[in-house]
Amino acid sequence: MTSNASATSRNAQVDHETEQLAEDLESAVHSLKRAVEEPGGLAGPATAFTVLDAAHTAATELDQLLLHLERFLAHQHADGRLVRDHGGSLDGALDDFGRAILHARHLGAGCGEAINQARSAINHVHGTGSPPATSALPLGGTATEPAPTAPIRRDAPRVTPPDCRGLRARWFGIFRKGA
Repeated sequence: MTSNASATSRNAQVDHETEQLAEDLESAVHSLKRAVEEPGGLAGPATAFTVLDAAHTAATELDQLLLHLERFLAHQHADGRLVRDHGGSLDGALDDFGRAILHARHLGAGCGEAINQARSAINHVHGTGSPPATSALPLGGTATEPAPTAPIRRDAPRVTPPDCRGLRARWFGIFRKGA
């Protein structure tokens, strides 16, 4: 890779877009949390199921995101593009990073599995169709037909966590060969 101005400019824009997506993710989680906390934020079990569905997808995708981050730093290190500030061993820092990422991936897989179990537990739970006690009646003054309940959702196939016990050793072990 050459260090011409157009490549640097493009990489800076890609970095900016990636950072913006990370900030948007954080903002979306905060917004969803606030929406669920508010009175009336959850209209019924179908809404709770939808939130769990999105949380499950996010938790299972987190594994791949963390793996990509680990691979990126491994490639950067292999290409000699990383240094460590404030002294200390770069290899040690990357080993610590790899262990922490592996731990986070295992926790994320467990979180995804637990969310999947929660979804399965309420898969056949539906609202009664009657409005909440605080809702006003329609203008005619009579109750309308109960709202149809959400369709029954089928469980998504369970995602098994990848076997990544040797992954960290494979990625970070290559850096010790010449050391």
